[in-house]
Amino acid sequence: MRRPRTRVLALLLPAVLLPAACGVRPSGVVEVGDPALVQTVPDAAHGGVAVYLKGPDGVLPVIRDTGEKEKATLGRAVMMLLDGPREADRAAGLTSDLPSYFGAMAINMEGTTVRITVYRPVRDFSAVARRQLACTAAHARADSGAVEVILTGNDTTLTPERCPF
Repeated sequence: MRRPRTRVLALLLPAVLLPAACGVRPSGVVEVGDPALVQTVPDAAHGGVAVYLKGPDGVLPVIRDTGEKEKATLGRAVMMLLDGPREADRAAGLTSDLPSYFGAMAINMEGTTVRITVYRPVRDFSAVARRQLACTAAHARADSGAVEVILTGNDTTLTPERCPF
């Protein structure tokens, strides 16, 4: 007597579970919030410096080795930024919004203000290009991040820029 009841239950179970699964479709990844940010600090003991390149969601630090024992100077850090992305950077999807030609340049530090003067128009610099300069300059200093960068060209002086990280 138990066998027919077990068979009936075995036949009914798929019939009951099948409608319960109808309409449930697998979903992809659901993104929530902004990507995580990690502050990286170049190894000053080995002459490392952070240059900021344009990534998919803003500027990202890329550590450059200067090959020197001491931390790179502010001027050297900015020059390394102006060299643009390297092959490995481009392969990772990093670019630069800075123009390829700057010509002569002067960099002055006055307290927590860095003044960068270039002998070319700067009015057309994008917000990303200004942020690249501001973050590279800010993190090249010992008081990293606490710096205001003022960019002056032969056409105008842009509003001061601070690195947000």
